[in-house]
Amino acid sequence: MNSRRYVQRERARRTARTRSAIEGAALREVARRGFAELRVDDVARRAHVAPRTVYLHAPTKERLVETALRGRAEGLIGRIERWRPRGESADAVLGELIAMHEREYRAESVLLETLVDGALPRDVAALLKELDTVRLAIITRTLNELARRGALRVRASDAIALAHA
Repeated sequence: MNSRRYVQRERARRTARTRSAIEGAALREVARRGFAELRVDDVARRAHVAPRTVYLHAPTKERLVETALRGRAEGLIGRIERWRPRGESADAVLGELIAMHEREYRAESVLLETLVDGALPRDVAALLKELDTVRLAIITRTLNELARRGALRVRASDAIALAHA
């Protein structure tokens, strides 16, 4: 019975590794060629799997790209939502906010460039709006907190409008 659990766990790990390789390869190929020129054979070659394996994980290239982008976007959204400033002064908090956005967006530049590309299916492109909504909510929350503490020299609504521009 112990060996059965080990085999099941190992199989699950292998499946997760394969899925991750396929999704990573799909994102790199979309970034390289664009969605319209994406070919499942190229994704399979880059992921070191057979094309049939790619189709087992995603029946269409739309689903493949959507799944890959959604996973990356949800990870980025989660990291942004969990962010809290460590500093106390307005300068420190705003510096941390800018640094966090710069760090996260640089790390996910392929994701963002792919989402901005206009050739994606509508469901996939909606991820960019969701990501932007979360980003603006964090900025709004941070600026409102600074205003509540009296740390802003401008009205909170003006600072938020400027950040949203």
